[in-house]
Amino acid sequence: MNQLTDSLSSVCNWINRKVINLTAILLFLMMIFSVVAIFFRYALANSITWAEDVLLPSFVWVGLLGISIAFRSKSHINVETIIKFMPPKIVKILTLATEILITIFCGYLTVEGIKLAVATQSMPWGMLQLPPTFFYVAFPISFFLMTLYGIDAVVTKLIKTKDSK
Repeated sequence: MNQLTDSLSSVCNWINRKVINLTAILLFLMMIFSVVAIFFRYALANSITWAEDVLLPSFVWVGLLGISIAFRSKSHINVETIIKFMPPKIVKILTLATEILITIFCGYLTVEGIKLAVATQSMPWGMLQLPPTFFYVAFPISFFLMTLYGIDAVVTKLIKTKDSK
């Protein structure tokens, strides 16, 4: 069983590294494209009319992929005030229950995100008249990653709890 959890953790870590690289590249390209769009607008007095059609979906992607990265590295906001006053056994149970609930909720949001992306396929948006699916597909992908990372965290905790007994 430990080999299975190690394999799952390895796959999750590999995916997360790729997502970090993709997000960094996307953020860099957004910065370059923003500078070019600003230059065209103010220096050449000829704005790129479709710049928003590229930058807005990119911003959504960077934000949502960033959330999945933060979820994996457990660098999201935590409120520890109440937990500090609880017995360690209760803290372990509550932490596990919280991670299970978050994982289930992320799975639910993955399914709903897929429904939303499919429903918006035929709606043209912006100057480029692309479907807003480019926005919405970021939701199920990011929440799928969080579901996968959550499953890894829950399984790892359950195995560690079982091994420590």
